[in-house]
Amino acid sequence: MLPAFQPGVAAAAAPTAAAAKPSPKTEANLILLEVRLDSQVLSDGVTAYEIGRHVFLPLGELARMLTLAVRVTDEGRASGYILREDRNFSLDVPEGAVHSGGKREELERSQVKVEAEDIYVDSTLLARWLPVDLDIDMSSLTLKVRPREPLPLQERLARRQRGKLPGSQGVYTDPGYPRLATPYRVAGLPFIDQTLSITTDGSAGRRRATATSYATYLTADLLGMEAALYASRNSVDPSTAVRLTLGRNDPGGGLLGPLRARTALFGSVAVPGMANISVSSATGNGIAVSNRPLSQPSSFDRHTLQGDLPPGWDVELYYNEALVGFQQSRPDGKYSFPDQRLAFGPNDFRLVFHGPLGQVRVERQSFLLEESAVRRGELFYDVAAHRDQYGRPRALAQFEWGLGQHLNATGGWQRVPLPDGSEQGYANLGLRGYLSAFILSGDAVRAADGGRLAQLALKTRVGNLALSASRARLDGFTSEVFAQAPDPVRTRDELRAEGAVAPGAGMFFPLSFEVRRDILASHKENVLVQGRLSAYRDGTALTNALRWQSLDGAKVANGQLQVSRRVAGIGLTGQLQYLLKPVAQLGSAAVSADRYLTGGYLVNLGLSRMFDTRETRLNGALNKSLGSYGLGVNAYYSTRHAYGGGVQFFMALGLEPRHARMMTDAQPMANMGSASVRVFLDKNLNGEMDGTDEPIKGVGFTINGGNQLARTGADGIAYLARLPAHQNIDLALDPGTLDDPQWQPQTRGVRIVPRPGKVNQVDFAVAVTGEIDGTTYFVTKGKSRPIGDLRLELADATGKVVGSMNSASDGYYVITGVLPGDYWLRVAPDQLKRLGLTAAGTHLITIKPDGTVLNGRDFHVMPAGEG
Repeated sequence: MLPAFQPGVAAAAAPTAAAAKPSPKTEANLILLEVRLDSQVLSDGVTAYEIGRHVFLPLGELARMLTLAVRVTDEGRASGYILREDRNFSLDVPEGAVHSGGKREELERSQVKVEAEDIYVDSTLLARWLPVDLDIDMSSLTLKVRPREPLPLQERLARRQRGKLPGSQGVYTDPGYPRLATPYRVAGLPFIDQTLSITTDGSAGRRRATATSYATYLTADLLGMEAALYASRNSVDPSTAVRLTLGRNDPGGGLLGPLRARTALFGSVAVPGMANISVSSATGNGIAVSNRPLSQPSSFDRHTLQGDLPPGWDVELYYNEALVGFQQSRPDGKYSFPDQRLAFGPNDFRLVFHGPLGQVRVERQSFLLEESAVRRGELFYDVAAHRDQYGRPRALAQFEWGLGQHLNATGGWQRVPLPDGSEQGYANLGLRGYLSAFILSGDAVRAADGGRLAQLALKTRVGNLALSASRARLDGFTSEVFAQAPDPVRTRDELRAEGAVAPGAGMFFPLSFEVRRDILASHKENVLVQGRLSAYRDGTALTNALRWQSLDGAKVANGQLQVSRRVAGIGLTGQLQYLLKPVAQLGSAAVSADRYLTGGYLVNLGLSRMFDTRETRLNGALNKSLGSYGLGVNAYYSTRHAYGGGVQFFMALGLEPRHARMMTDAQPMANMGSASVRVFLDKNLNGEMDGTDEPIKGVGFTINGGNQLARTGADGIAYLARLPAHQNIDLALDPGTLDDPQWQPQTRGVRIVPRPGKVNQVDFAVAVTGEIDGTTYFVTKGKSRPIGDLRLELADATGKVVGSMNSASDGYYVITGVLPGDYWLRVAPDQLKRLGLTAAGTHLITIKPDGTVLNGRDFHVMPAGEG
């Protein structure tokens, strides 16, 4: 039966007039956008607001990102120029005016939203002011910037692109911040996502029944590990669904000593599948240990995407912009898209989550299969075992070893249950050759009963198409993939094409085509042909999949059409299943639409039809986020005279550790990381907040190079919520948000690894810095004149260079932001040697804790023979 869809979109509220004072934040319409310029990702988390059918973007942050000389100078005011100084720009929200290029225009107050940290402007108006077109795709939460005039940023990106390694993506470079560890505790207060429901249903001839249910997801530190517990129960069904996972995840590979594991878990764990042997098992009680990088596919040419999915949520899966899957929350609180095939070239997955209160969250994973080779001498391993959801034991031990620059060896053992209820072990060996234009692989598998399989495969790319071809020969081989049969498979040939048709005008159609032929022991043939064609444009995704199969001459053909449309304030999702052979008929259809009403209410209507049973089902829901919690009511009616309704309550709880303050929210918190960041003026320079040190208000931060919305309060503390878990996060203080230009952080930034149920506590100590200036002179034959382009180096007491500056054409230089301490200031020795010069000494510099300005620290250089 096809369920009625219940997707959501980012929440919106009715437009309100902006005022000079900061407008109140409403979490429901707060969204994070990925910003793209051409093929470059400029930021993966720019804050925006969705209000009605309009999206408001931060003027100051967008101008900074695009290297435009426009700055927000005060609450409600901004000034600067566009590309050239004669194209001045100023915005004054309190006065209701904007000046651009010497022209003044009245400002419509409903088109701006003033916040303490920036001015948010309707994207259509912002595109008029700035020399760019702004395309916002709400389904993928992406902002695409299309310049109408060349931007200074484009040349900078072009230079970076020319210097990039092949296949590297984006413009963010590792800043080399020190890792800040977050210790595990014996026990910690958990973060909790709670859903409570009361439902009633009935039908003609049956008494109405009422049921209560709950679903709870908790994460916390426990026994020095990371713990995640999910439990759900329904009063009608006395059984309770419970899963508990304990362990650790470390992207740096620092677990289990010499094993250098990146994942070590027990409790509810997954067991990966193996090609030709088994499928992935998403959950079961057991143990899993792996040192495979968390950013790599779960196996060579397949990847499983799975995770937590709270009640009332759904998730869409896109592969290379094609809509390929949809799932709603399950009783076990998870989603799983197992064993997704990977192609030669880019493999871009996008998970779009929709919550019952209109929440939208996007997760992206990208792989280049040709770059997944294990480097020479490295060894990746996966060890896992569990009892799956049916109580059957599964076990796996696999390795991948880098034999050379382009050659990997694979091998291992696996034990899996078979369809007839028995179990069997399998040993496998293989080689992978990673060459510039293709990947060639060979695999051999031997079963415990003597069955054997050998396979050769080739992956390559021709134009926009990724091609895969393989042939497998079987000798008495059975497995979870090849079931035991009176007429078993002897050879299997597969050909797969994955790519896109691009007719032009910015349009493209992702497609997939696969042919599989099995030759049986009796020489009969079974043939499977399946294809998928997708379209994606202006927030609408459409995918039609067809499947044709011939089994010993009996032909079956069916298809499925999926549609998803997400634009500001409205969402539409639909699915149609149909049969073409042996008879043409419709199977089932479902459509769901949601829309925001005034007051922040989200209404959802769904209609589904089962054509074989002639049953039609109508359902509706009305939900609202009330900030610290959410409420929803729903009802349904079936043409079989079944009816029902219910009420849901959503709340997330977590503890802010610095003030022991309980936080509540309508949106889930337990499966994400967070950080409590404190900024203070460190007067005694000991790096700790004590004595007369003072908190600093209004300070902002960057995460992986992108600016964040959060700002410190009067206590100097900012809470950064919903950080991606188990990933390296480079957190830095944004110096541009410090009030005093002489203030600078003593540490540029730190690298943290957020984990669910734990708040990373980070301190940034700020010091008053000093300034040094002077002039560089060239002296020869008793005459002196200023000389430019001399590189000056500032070295600390250990001789480490902590700063450098080139003198201007008139010889003048100024070094700002020098932290308190003792330094040597000198002309760079390597430059003196290269130019055949010598310098008349160095300067001993002392910057005091209250900031020191040193003037006239001049340098005189001369030809080496005249020194």
